[in-house]
Amino acid sequence: MKKQESRRMKKIKQILQKQKKYLRDLFVILGIIMFAFLAEHILLQWNSFKSEKFEQTYSLDRADEITNKWGQRTYSFNLDGRYISSAYLNFQSDTDIESEVSIIYFDGYGNKEEKELTDTASHLLGKSAIPVNARVQQFSIKISYADAEVCDSVQFVNQIVFHWARFLLLVFGLSLGYMFVFHGDFWGKKPEWMYAVISIALGTVIILSAHHSFDSWDEQIHFHTAYTDSWLGNMVAYTNPAMANAEMRVPTGDTVEEEQWIGQWLNSVKDEVVLTSEKGRFIKYNERAYLPQILGLKLGRTLGLSYVVTVFLGKFFNLLFCTAVVACAIRFSKYGKRTLMCVGLLPTTIFLFSSFTYDAFVIAFLMLGIALFVTEYLSEEKIKTKRTMLSIFAMIVGCFSKAVYIPFLALYWLMPKDKFYSRRQKNLFKAGIFVLLILMFASFILPLIGNVTSGAEVGDYRGGDTSQTSQLSMILGYPLTYTGVLLKSLGTTFASYFIGSKVLANFAYRGIYDGIGYFVVLLTMLFTFVTDFGMTEKTYDAQMKRKILMMKIWNAVLIFGTACLVWTALYLDFTPVGSMVINGVSPRYYLPLIFPLSLIFINQKVRCSMKLENYQSLIAFLMLIGTGISIYCLMLA
Repeated sequence: MKKQESRRMKKIKQILQKQKKYLRDLFVILGIIMFAFLAEHILLQWNSFKSEKFEQTYSLDRADEITNKWGQRTYSFNLDGRYISSAYLNFQSDTDIESEVSIIYFDGYGNKEEKELTDTASHLLGKSAIPVNARVQQFSIKISYADAEVCDSVQFVNQIVFHWARFLLLVFGLSLGYMFVFHGDFWGKKPEWMYAVISIALGTVIILSAHHSFDSWDEQIHFHTAYTDSWLGNMVAYTNPAMANAEMRVPTGDTVEEEQWIGQWLNSVKDEVVLTSEKGRFIKYNERAYLPQILGLKLGRTLGLSYVVTVFLGKFFNLLFCTAVVACAIRFSKYGKRTLMCVGLLPTTIFLFSSFTYDAFVIAFLMLGIALFVTEYLSEEKIKTKRTMLSIFAMIVGCFSKAVYIPFLALYWLMPKDKFYSRRQKNLFKAGIFVLLILMFASFILPLIGNVTSGAEVGDYRGGDTSQTSQLSMILGYPLTYTGVLLKSLGTTFASYFIGSKVLANFAYRGIYDGIGYFVVLLTMLFTFVTDFGMTEKTYDAQMKRKILMMKIWNAVLIFGTACLVWTALYLDFTPVGSMVINGVSPRYYLPLIFPLSLIFINQKVRCSMKLENYQSLIAFLMLIGTGISIYCLMLA
C-alpha cells in the first residue's frame, strides 16, 4: 500500500511540475505579446507617442508663403516646432504628381536642421504620404504650375500607425528564441520542426510586410503565369486588379499608409472580367513549379476572398509547400541536417519562398534530392529503391523550370558496385541515369538547336542586341575567347556569389543587406559547414573516407559544370552578341549550389563538444536572429 501511495504521489508531482512549466510558458508568451504590442505602439514610435496628437488640413492657397520661380510654385507652412509624423498631399489628377519637399526641423538638441526629399504621388490614389517624423519649424513643398492647379490641400498629422508585420516579427522572434533556449532539449531533437516554424514565421512576416507589392525578381511575370494556370479548363478570365498587377500599373508606396491605401484601391477596383483568353487545359511541365501558388490563388478565388488576400494566399501556399519539402530533406537525411537548416533559413531563401517565383520550388527540391543522395551514398546498406527513386524524382521535378541544374543527377554515377546486388543491376541503373540526363538536357538544347537550324533570331524579349543563334555562332567560332570570358566571370564573382550578401541577403527590389544580420548568418553557415559532419559519433574506415573523397571531387566538378551552364545560358539569352561580359546572372542562381558546396567541407577532424540538442538549437537560434534582423532592415525599418 505504501509503495502504491508513493507512486501516486510521484505521478501527481510530475503532473504538477508539467502544469507549472505549461503555465510558465503561457505567461511568458503572453508577456512577449504584451511587450511586442507596447514596443510597436510606444517604443518604436516614441516621438509620436509622447507628442501631442495632431491633425490639421491646410488648403494650398492658404499657405503662409507662396513663391513662383522657374515654372514651379512653392508652398510653405509654419508649424512652430510641432511634431509631425506624416504629411498627406491630396489632389485630383490624371497623371502622377512630382514634388520636392524641404523640411526645417529641430533636432534632439534643439538645433535647426534641414532635410530635403522628393515624392511621387500616384494619380490612382489621389493622395500621397510624405514621412516627416520631426518637430517641424517650416514645411515647404515645390510642384509645377500645372500640378499646382490640381492639388487641393496638405494635411499634417501626428499619429501612431500600427505595423502588424513588425509586431509579428517581435512576437515570433522572441517566442521562438525563448523556446529554443529554455526548451532546447525538446526542440533540439527535432531540427526539421525548428526549421519549419522559423521559416513559416519569418516568411509570413515578409508576406505581410510586402503588402500587395511584388518585390522579387520579375515577380509580376511569375504572378501572371500562376494566375493564368490557376484557371481550370482552357479559358482564363483576367480581372481589373489582376491585369493591373501583371501590367505593372499598380501604384508603388514607400510608407505604411501608402501601402494600406494601395491595398484598399486594389480591393475597391471593380473585380470584373476585362479580358478573356484561351490556354491549354494542362499545365506545361516547365510551369509546374507554380503549383503551390496556383492552389493558393484558386482557393482564394473559390472562397470569394478579396484580391489582396488571394495574393497573400498564393504566396503563403508557396511558403508552406517549399518549407515542407526542405523539412522533409532535414527529416530524412542522415547527414548535413544542420547545413540544410542553414541554407533553408538564409534570408534570400525565405524571401523567395514567400514570393511568386519558381526559384523557390527549384531550390527546395534540389536540396531534397541531393540530401537523399548523400544519405544513400554514405549508407553501408544495399541501395534502397524508395529513397533512391524519391531522390531522383526530386531532382528531376526541381529542374523542370531550370534544367541547368540537372548535372547533379550525375552524382548517382558515384554509386559503388557494392551498393548493388549484381553487376547487371549496377549497369542498368547507371544507364538509366544517363538516359534521364540526356532527356533533361534535351529539354533546353533541342529548342536551341531548332532555332539555329531554322535561322530564328530568338533573344531577350525585353529588347537589345541579343540572339541565341548569333551568340552560339560566336561561341563556336571563337571557343578560346568565350572560355576566357566565362572563366573571368566565374572567378570574379566566386566569393560574392557563394557567400556574399548578394546571394545570402538579397531581397531583389527591396535591396541587399550587409549589416550585422548578414554576418551572423554568414558565420553561422560557415561554422555549420565545418562542424556538422563531425557531430556524428561514428568514425569511418579507410574505405568510407575514400568514398567521401570521391564524392567531394565529383561534387566540385558538378558545381563547376553547373555554374558554367548557368553563365552560358544567360550569355545566349540575355547578353548582346559578341559581348566580352555576361549579363543577367543573378546571385540567386547560386543558391541551389550552396548545399552541394558544403559537402566539400565534410570532415571528422573539426568537432563541436556541445551536446547535439544544444548544438542544433544554437544553429536555429543564430539563424533566427540573423535572418530576422535582415528582414527587419530590408522590409520594415
